[in-house]
Amino acid sequence: MNPDLCELLANAGFVRCYLTNAAGSPVDEITCEEQGNREDVSLQLPDGEPVTLQKITIGKQGYVVVEVGDEDTLCVSDPIPFCFNEHVILCAPAGTDVVCSVTDFDCQASVNCLDETFESLDIHFTVCQSIQTVAEAVIEQEVAFCVERDVIIPDRCSFTMPAQCPVIFPSEMTDLEVTSKRTSEKEYVTSPTSTQLQEVACLSVTRVYDWIVQQSDFQRTIPAGNVEFSCSPCDIHVFVPAVIICDRFLSGKVICGDIDPIEGAEVTFRAEPAIVDFTPDSVITDEFGNFEVETSLPAVTEPTDVVITAETTVNGQEVSTSLPTIIQCLADPCIIELFAEEEIVCDGFVDGRVRCDGRVIEGAVVTLESDDPAVTFNPNPVITGSHGNYFSGVTVADGTPSSTVIITASTTVEGQMISDSVEVQVECDSPCP
Repeated sequence: MNPDLCELLANAGFVRCYLTNAAGSPVDEITCEEQGNREDVSLQLPDGEPVTLQKITIGKQGYVVVEVGDEDTLCVSDPIPFCFNEHVILCAPAGTDVVCSVTDFDCQASVNCLDETFESLDIHFTVCQSIQTVAEAVIEQEVAFCVERDVIIPDRCSFTMPAQCPVIFPSEMTDLEVTSKRTSEKEYVTSPTSTQLQEVACLSVTRVYDWIVQQSDFQRTIPAGNVEFSCSPCDIHVFVPAVIICDRFLSGKVICGDIDPIEGAEVTFRAEPAIVDFTPDSVITDEFGNFEVETSLPAVTEPTDVVITAETTVNGQEVSTSLPTIIQCLADPCIIELFAEEEIVCDGFVDGRVRCDGRVIEGAVVTLESDDPAVTFNPNPVITGSHGNYFSGVTVADGTPSSTVIITASTTVEGQMISDSVEVQVECDSPCP
């Protein structure tokens, strides 16, 4: 049964329609093609000349989705099929093909309500289409071959022929030699003149017999029982782990209709029983509807089942989500945690946290070491922050082949020397010598 679409519209709601495929995904095109057989029709042109043309059936089909919603709820219909045929008169003799393309498409939907009850859905379609009748044709065309032009090379060298000894080199021979050299140079730098040849070529082209561009309008009325809508109200999505140990960041998102993120919503938190602290007490969603809050537990907390609830108000509507989890923060000695990537190529990072009896330790000096001197850290040592965490970059020396190294983080807290180690695959084997 469909939801109360009429109530959504009465609450300053909206209706929109868009083209999709059979799965409901938006698309840009619809099917437009010739249907059935052509029929000859006799007509008279405006100048009185009789002519025989062809009546052609053009079919257009596809799917649309209709959305109805307000500020809080979005209802989306299942894909609604449509199929319309229309007749056009064209010059389309035997042997021609009809080519139809939709240049523009628009649909407008309206919800029909009677006594505040959804009765039917009207969809108005506007289709702009280009329809041609074409056939492959061979034409004769006089063409000419293209030839290259002469290469242009600037004359960079110039000289004046010195006077020759007339006894040894007669003037006739001198003139001959000079002329011969210049002729040789000219033949070297230029191309011979080519003759332009012309011939008749046969070209295969598409011949357009007739062409029209027209707008068509169609309408379809669908009874309420023949269309299904799925609705999604505003909601808070909160990601709560199955177990929270001592402290943890929780993230989430405020959305309406599964698609519209809500910016600027104030989200508050509570736990039942109330043994979880949230920092800050409330958060404001960003432009993408996202938020983040830190949870912390008392220093010694036995495993306890709790329910964490996130709440907000969107457009006057109260929205909340509650999820169960297990919290614990047992009394442990001081420990240091070290995390690293499984493989580091040339550069990467390591991080971790220092805590004692469930308390995070701020200001601890953590020293990082590797059993391979090719692996270095920056900064080193590194100081833990307000959440007991630390972070340092890792650099693998150029030319280091793939190998396994052991990275160790150590510190001294409350008189205790603590450390943790991890194995990491590293390499930085440059391909260039």
